[in-house]
Amino acid sequence: MAAKTAVKSRTKKTVTAKAKPQATGKPKRKAGSTDAAELNKFREWLLEERERLVAELRGIEHRTARIDESERAGELSTYEDHPADLASETFEREKDLAIGESVASMLNKVATALEKIERGTYGTCDACNRLIKKARLNALPFATLCLSCQDRLER
Repeated sequence: MAAKTAVKSRTKKTVTAKAKPQATGKPKRKAGSTDAAELNKFREWLLEERERLVAELRGIEHRTARIDESERAGELSTYEDHPADLASETFEREKDLAIGESVASMLNKVATALEKIERGTYGTCDACNRLIKKARLNALPFATLCLSCQDRLER
């Protein structure tokens, strides 16, 4: 019986020794925080998105400038445009302006996210300072609010 007790006590000590975490010198990250590899992934995505948005904004500005030039040339023309043609041009200009505003807004959100990465605050809610869940950041990498704060804002 003494042999069984000795075996059991050795087994418990071994299990206990294995269960203790060993210090690695690195601070423990909170569950849900972004590590360096994930942060780099988000940075790369945001940089690519910024390039895409800038190119889209340039295209819109180019189309708008081209329409303005054609309007000036049309003023000098002796031909009158059909009202439907004028309405179509006006619609296209308004559509480009609305899309341009949306693209500029997205570009601002991407720039803010990149700044947060540089400051070390990326992935932290601006309202409550809690961590934004990784699933939300994967879906919306430029999110600045956690889901509960965003929900409260939208109500």
